Order: sequence, then C-alpha cells, then structure tokens
Amino acid sequence: MPVFISYRHTDRPHAIAISTRLIRANIKTYFDVLDPESQTTDDITGVITRNITACTHLIAVVSDKTALSWWVPFEIGEATISNRRICSFKTEPTELPLYLDKWPKLSTDKDLEFFIDAYREEVATKRSMSLDSINESLYGTYSRNAELFHDHLKNRIKRGF
Repeated sequence: MPVFISYRHTDRPHAIAISTRLIRANIKTYFDVLDPESQTTDDITGVITRNITACTHLIAVVSDKTALSWWVPFEIGEATISNRRICSFKTEPTELPLYLDKWPKLSTDKDLEFFIDAYREEVATKRSMSLDSINESLYGTYSRNAELFHDHLKNRIKRGF
C-alpha cells in the first residue's frame, strides 16, 4: 500500500521530508525522483497514472508555488478517479483551492503522525487495497472506506489528538 507523493519540484525538500518520515514509519512511498523510468520516459503521463493506480494513498505537498503546477492537480484528479485516500500537506500559510477541502489537510508533524496512524489502521483492518485487486462488487465498499478514512483523519486533525 504505497503512498504517492505529489509535489511541485520547487517544494521537493518538503516532499523528501514527508517521504523520509513515512519510510521511517515502514510505509512505502512512490517518489518520482527515485524512479528511473519517470526520469527517462516520453510518456510521463502513463508513468504517473500507473503509479497512482498502484498506490492506495496520495499526499499532495502544496504551497503558494503549487498553483503554478499542472502536474499536482492532474495527480490529485487521477487519485480522485481511483478513490485513493488523498491528503494535502500545506508547507506554508497559503490559500488552498476549495476543492482540497474535501480531503484532510495536514500542515504539521503532528498531523503527519495522525496520517501514519490512520494508514496503519487501514492496513490492520484491510480496508485499503490497490485498484487492480478490486472487482466491481467491492468497488462501492472501497469508495465508502475511502470516505471513512478521510472523515476519521479530518476529525482527528480538528481535535488535535
């Protein structure tokens, strides 16, 4: 159940820090700079789509620079189509697009710990799986489980514990 890290390249230091923290928590991540194929292909869209499909979660690193990116919104859109667990991680005080209100918004190390806890709970209860392992009859359940993940994490961030 890898986590896809979406970011604008100017926000790479934040993305690296998030990926490193997840890896230390034994959570596998997909990070494009570590993928030789993403560095050499002419079909970057295909590589991104395939890797989002292989992941179960997506964290979009957002800053005021993200608004200048075409890739981050594309990756969020791909994750939305696949009912991925989506979160944004705001790196600085900035106005976020309203469409990100649908999902949990992380902005601190504590929020990232809440994400890690919610991720582990999903692993323990087997509520999250890759899209290629879902048949039509399980798709509705998977979608409801994604909503459950988002609601639970949003409430935990709001409560602060």
